[in-house]
Amino acid sequence: MTRSGRSGHVYAVDLLRVLTFAAVIAVHTVTTVNPPDSVPAGGAAMLLHFTREAFFALTAFVLVHRYRDQLPTVPFWRRRFLLVGAPYVIWSVIYSGLALITTPLPATAALSQLGRNLLTGTAWYHLYFLVVTMQFYLLFPLFLRSLRGFARRRGGLWWLLAISAILQVGIDAGLHLVHPSGIAGKLLGYDGSFIGSYEFYLVLGGVAALHADRVQAWVREHPAVVLGALVVTGAAAEGWYLHSVRAGSSPGTASDVFQPVMVPWCLAVITALFALGVAWTARRAGGPGSRAVETGSDRSFGVFLVHPMVLWTLTLGPLAWLSTQVSALSCTVIAVAVTVVVSLLVIEVLRHSPLSLVLTGKHRSLPGSAFPSTRPKHSARSDSSASTQPIGLGAGRM
Repeated sequence: MTRSGRSGHVYAVDLLRVLTFAAVIAVHTVTTVNPPDSVPAGGAAMLLHFTREAFFALTAFVLVHRYRDQLPTVPFWRRRFLLVGAPYVIWSVIYSGLALITTPLPATAALSQLGRNLLTGTAWYHLYFLVVTMQFYLLFPLFLRSLRGFARRRGGLWWLLAISAILQVGIDAGLHLVHPSGIAGKLLGYDGSFIGSYEFYLVLGGVAALHADRVQAWVREHPAVVLGALVVTGAAAEGWYLHSVRAGSSPGTASDVFQPVMVPWCLAVITALFALGVAWTARRAGGPGSRAVETGSDRSFGVFLVHPMVLWTLTLGPLAWLSTQVSALSCTVIAVAVTVVVSLLVIEVLRHSPLSLVLTGKHRSLPGSAFPSTRPKHSARSDSSASTQPIGLGAGRM
């Protein structure tokens, strides 16, 4: 079964979350370890840049799947903004402090910078995601109501997906090609922190959640289509990247996440990862492998929060030394492995500390328990029972 009968948990989401988090660490490591003009590194980043889109689709999928029947709006907001907002504020302060180590500022300027960081999600390169997630939380009641409205119309959700996809292509083209000046140019610098930049992926996740059983059945029955789409769109993305580099673009610009060619690639890789999760679910037997995936999914939000600090620490010396001893590829692989292991160890410590809730967005784990001590014993459909459940990155476990 892909879902537990008691809680409606979609186990395929666990593997999707773990694999996407691994890709997050990989892309951040690739861009940190390698020089900005490295063409191979840019090519790798091009394919790994699906992660934010995957997580927004995952967030919408989880929330719509959980609250599709009933949404207690105020309890929903209270819980979500606490469990994501508190870690966001704390880690924004921490990362703003780290930035002062390499770029000292007077106290007044530092406080002003912290205020801007909190408002825009720019304390570090990954915190924009939490800002967009909280925007989605705020709009979620309207989002869910709109989805229900389209679902009541014959073919309504298909039209919604089609229009949303076309709009996303236009948004990506505008963000990639248009270079305004003045205030517009400054605002464009925060495009990654605005929910409108990812509208298609939120719609995609929401629509898939309304038809979760049909989507899971489709990916099981059409593995060749899923794999073929992955190969074709991946080749197209890499081809466009190489074309852009040969035309004079820097590897960083050529691998920009906001490009029209990224829309089909992101759709294909999200589908492929979900299909892989569905296939894994059909074979899971509750053994060590299954527990490792579920534990990794449970720890993923904390790893997301802490891994840039671990990676930054490595750049202070160890990576510079390592890069003189091995090839760039080996250095990148080792850095990924070290970042994953150290981040997991840090989160394991934090999860067993009294500060777990504000630092990891999850309730404190008891000794010897892989999950929080307050797991619900009945359905998660009402927010009163869901209030003690752990959450995934910006979304929540089902």
